[in-house]
Amino acid sequence: MSSGGPDPGGSGPGEERYVIRGGHEGYRRLKVLARAAWPGTAEFLDRVGVHPGMRCIDIGCGSGDVTFELARMAGPDGRVTGIDMDEVKLALARDEAAERGMANVEFRSANVNEWDEPGAFDVVYSRLLLQHLRQPVDLLRRMWAAVRPGGTIAVEDADFDALFCHPPNDGFAFWARAYPETLRRHGGDPTMGRKLFTCFLEAGIPPPELTLTQRVDRVGEAKTLPLLTIEATAESILADGIATEEAIRTARVSFAPFAQDPTTLVGGPRMFHAFSRRDQSAG
Repeated sequence: MSSGGPDPGGSGPGEERYVIRGGHEGYRRLKVLARAAWPGTAEFLDRVGVHPGMRCIDIGCGSGDVTFELARMAGPDGRVTGIDMDEVKLALARDEAAERGMANVEFRSANVNEWDEPGAFDVVYSRLLLQHLRQPVDLLRRMWAAVRPGGTIAVEDADFDALFCHPPNDGFAFWARAYPETLRRHGGDPTMGRKLFTCFLEAGIPPPELTLTQRVDRVGEAKTLPLLTIEATAESILADGIATEEAIRTARVSFAPFAQDPTTLVGGPRMFHAFSRRDQSAG
């Protein structure tokens, strides 16, 4: 998940805050998430239509994986910016950009609650960020304002009501309860995906094209994401009084072998993909 907006530092219940641990551990988790989410995102970006020479921005870029793909699609004549608040992730993303020899990418620190660049981009993109924000429609308005005539706003977000596993597992059930509740305690919305359409309209954006995907895994690293997320949100879960340290430990012990068992299934959240184009003649 991305972390370009809410304060990743401490705050009390009910205050907006990015609830997933950042830094190197958060970066590694985001790499797993990026690989798991890429098939759906790749199909989505094909529909959006990122072309050579475009200027794009990835808001709440996290580990920069989608930023790199946008840069590849925009080509050497294009330019892609990734913004995030986590300086560790940004530094690691810059290192990766240098290793890849991608001169058309920049990563910079910014708070999405303050970010504002009207008319600056052909594609304004974000994935899994709005669920963390108390006022997602405000960001969508600024994202839409940043879209040039003929450009596109493109957003992906999740609906955690759709989580499932088979057969039942106590550790998975813990994650399915604790993570959404932690989001809610800090001003987020674990059902943001299904609300994207309405949020676009409230932000004054034309009705978006909307699609939905959902992963189900029997084997592979994507199946471990619930465990990685339990570990990455443990501090927030404890601080909010959602569960005890013993309950978190028990959940991890329960889910770890389940994730490695090739006869079990893990279903992730529904992912909603929404985009709208600004009229070419718009001023």
